[in-house]
Amino acid sequence: MPLVHIVVAALRSDVPATAIDASLDLAHALEAAPAVEACVVARSDTHLLAAVWLADAAALEPFAASEAHMTFVMRGLAPVVSGMWSASVSCDRPAPLPDAAPPAAAWVFALPETEGVFEWQVRRLLATLDDLPGIAWAGPTVEERERYRAGGVVLLDASALAPFLDARVTLDADLEGAASLTAALATVVTP
Repeated sequence: MPLVHIVVAALRSDVPATAIDASLDLAHALEAAPAVEACVVARSDTHLLAAVWLADAAALEPFAASEAHMTFVMRGLAPVVSGMWSASVSCDRPAPLPDAAPPAAAWVFALPETEGVFEWQVRRLLATLDDLPGIAWAGPTVEERERYRAGGVVLLDASALAPFLDARVTLDADLEGAASLTAALATVVTP
């Protein structure tokens, strides 16, 4: 089953633009890591996001141990971030096609492991994504289950961005106050 690995890094406010540009370059270099089928990199004023699609869960370890991934984390992120989170998510949709037009924005999320959130709520939350604008890759996490139960990425073209933001409130409503999503939205940056 396809897998999407998500990295969300909170950018420090005192970092020069050149350092962030170098981080973005290293994020784009993840595309050359073993078993990577697609890579989308995005940035907002406060976050740097990377979503990497792999063929399956068996590809996660070679990817994580790759030089491209280690360089991204140690030389790309470490100097510019104040914190980060990541999640690897099993999804049933293949990776975005490499020749497709790049999306305008990416929204990534993870559902923290929280007492009081039932499996039916998680399933309903994930099903809701298919009704929202954009294309979603979402599902249960395959690692760090003790931190996050589910997660995903939604790629949005320019026309879907405003409708998605308007409709997104339904996601938190599905959790009925038992938990809130960890999420970030950013503009896609092409190499």
